[in-house]
Amino acid sequence: MKYLKKGLIIFIVLFFLQNVYAQEFNHVISNSEDWRDVYSSMLYATLSGAGSDFLVNTRHGPILLNDISKNRDIRVITSNDLPYVFNYPDMIRSQGFADVDEIVVDSANLELIDELPDIRNFVIVSDGYGYNAVAATPYAVQTDSWVFLSNRENILEIENILSRRNVDEVLIYGYVDREVRDALETYNPEIIDTGDRFKDNTEIVKKFLKIKPMKQTVLTNGEFLEKELMSGTEPVLFTGRQTVPDQIRDYIKNSELEIGVLIGNELVGAATNIRQVTGMSVMVKFARGARGQTGGIAAVEGLDLYPIPTPYISISLHSIKYNKVTKQLEVTYKSDSNAPAYFKGTITLIYDGERIRLADENPIFIAPGDFKTVVYDKTVAGDPLDIPSAEIEAEISTLFGESPSSLDRVLEQTTDVEVVEIIDRCQLTEEHIKGIRYNKQKKSFFVIVKNPFDVDCWIDVELNDVLIDNRKTTLGTDGSTKIPPGKTSRIPIEQEMSEEDLENNPFVELTLYSGEREDSLVHVFNGKFELEIERLTIITYAIIILIIIVIILIIFIILIKRREKEEEDEL
Repeated sequence: MKYLKKGLIIFIVLFFLQNVYAQEFNHVISNSEDWRDVYSSMLYATLSGAGSDFLVNTRHGPILLNDISKNRDIRVITSNDLPYVFNYPDMIRSQGFADVDEIVVDSANLELIDELPDIRNFVIVSDGYGYNAVAATPYAVQTDSWVFLSNRENILEIENILSRRNVDEVLIYGYVDREVRDALETYNPEIIDTGDRFKDNTEIVKKFLKIKPMKQTVLTNGEFLEKELMSGTEPVLFTGRQTVPDQIRDYIKNSELEIGVLIGNELVGAATNIRQVTGMSVMVKFARGARGQTGGIAAVEGLDLYPIPTPYISISLHSIKYNKVTKQLEVTYKSDSNAPAYFKGTITLIYDGERIRLADENPIFIAPGDFKTVVYDKTVAGDPLDIPSAEIEAEISTLFGESPSSLDRVLEQTTDVEVVEIIDRCQLTEEHIKGIRYNKQKKSFFVIVKNPFDVDCWIDVELNDVLIDNRKTTLGTDGSTKIPPGKTSRIPIEQEMSEEDLENNPFVELTLYSGEREDSLVHVFNGKFELEIERLTIITYAIIILIIIVIILIIFIILIKRREKEEEDEL
């Protein structure tokens, strides 16, 4: 009986100490300028059952603490290279917090997983597509999964971490580098990658709702982090920037979701559209109570939002002209984006009391910083575009986005149409394309084009539906290229291709835009060409030939000297 009592006391003490250790922190603060650290710290907090906050600038340190109870046990996750506040734990203690510790990290995403030894499920996303991490978070929380932010450089370290664990499930969400997929193949991962971030989004929401059925969702565009987004209690649906993508609209209509909580007031327009087209009730979370209040009136302040690097997509109308000679409308757009984009326009022309409409049948590709001219010679009704008036007004409504099925932004503008009379003599066709080659050494396509005319030709080139990692991709030149009269140019398009990619693309679909004016390439040619493979560059061939010649000369000199020596010996 005596030993039983002692054993019981020891068990109680150990149990108490274990729980004290387990509760050594209950609030996490991220102190880093790197969004990957912020994301990982908040996910770490959620999976640990702790609350979380993050700094957004150097002045935010003391303000943030005004909203945290003094009896919270705080753990600070500080970036070794990019902290917002140096010695932040000391500042926290000076504000009356007793229990504060700190973990200094080089990469929170790769290091904090060591603090969660029981995690056996993993979600892999690309660190180049932050919105995928946001979309994957609720599912990761519900399945006790760690989200790795991968790239071709860190995948070996991720694989090393996984090799030390008893891994149950691996989910690859969205596009990741080929090296990432290859490295994880041994884990037989589930893959959600349709090539459309909105379709991917609905797929992972479906997986969430199978685990935790509910009628409410969070609405956002995936371009920032916010506390509720990282809680994992509700699925996250993307609204689009200005319009509601068809994929999201159709999913909501066919789902059991009834309520949406919108994070961020800059998306109110898209949320209004959701309510109108789906009937979903939408609430907006756009502010919070002020933490630095000094007056008697309760003020509010904006939400703490941490921006995630995303492709910047923006296009503008460069010009719109009606050419009386060709009876064509020339609409030229300018891409202000840092990534490829697609657009689909609807143009309403107004003149002499008449209204006629023109529209694009399919989304059109535009490269970053490039111009793209769309030429219309018929109305939607199929009538010839013969406009006698000299005064024409245009109402433009153009949808655009980062993929053909993700046109979630809109350009709306009303402007006068310039009437011109121009004959463009630079119209390049199949006979002027001298070949399409891929040079493995330079990791680039080269489109060989000849200008047979006596005027300068400006050209823009696109390769359509190129299979890269089994995903169809459109590749384009960065801006227009000028080819002088009678000259031939090799137009480069940089893109790394594997042997498998090259085998999957024996032929390529080419779209060639040409014209005399750099910003108005009014002639379009589409064709299919065999892809030739160049193993080495011309310079490399020249170097090899030169080396061979040098070697032959050296051998020849050696033979001559040997013969002379033999003749001397004979004498």
